[in-house]
Amino acid sequence: MSRRRSHIALRRPIYIGCEGASEVGYASFLQDLARATNLPVHLHIEELGPGTGDPLSRIELAVLRLTLMQKKRNVPAERFVLLDFDQAEREPHRAARAVKLAADNAISIVWQRPCFEAVLLRHLVGRAAHRPPDTHAAMRALEREWPHYRKPMRRSDLARLIDADAVRRAAHVEEELQALLACIGLLSEA
Repeated sequence: MSRRRSHIALRRPIYIGCEGASEVGYASFLQDLARATNLPVHLHIEELGPGTGDPLSRIELAVLRLTLMQKKRNVPAERFVLLDFDQAEREPHRAARAVKLAADNAISIVWQRPCFEAVLLRHLVGRAAHRPPDTHAAMRALEREWPHYRKPMRRSDLARLIDADAVRRAAHVEEELQALLACIGLLSEA
């Protein structure tokens, strides 16, 4: 009598390009949440920060990496890139080109307004609607709420302060983040 092989569900790949190490930690934290709830997804997380300086160069790097993935194996159909909006505001013409290039390559940009720390702040109880005007103000506000915050935060560090409820809280005020979380399966509806 032969043993029956256990069925292993295929995990749907989702590409997440990250501006820097902090976003990599956050995306890895999202992967942990997905695993904890047994969601059949795998987040292919890549840092796009080293050697790039603005949204256009990061999108160009994401397109290059996705093209290389296509040559080796199937490339994820669902693609997201996390980018700070304050950098887009500095060079709007390059940001417009980044938006077009992303759209041409089926990449959804998750704009972090004005930066990752501001979005992270909106995960905290009572801070979902807090909109710091710039990166400096966002850092100060986050450090007041979380005195031990240091860049970059690893997934384990993030898990000490935020959880699935915090992610859902932020998604209520961050439409682009909501789309990413719905794609992963961490939200029941977008």
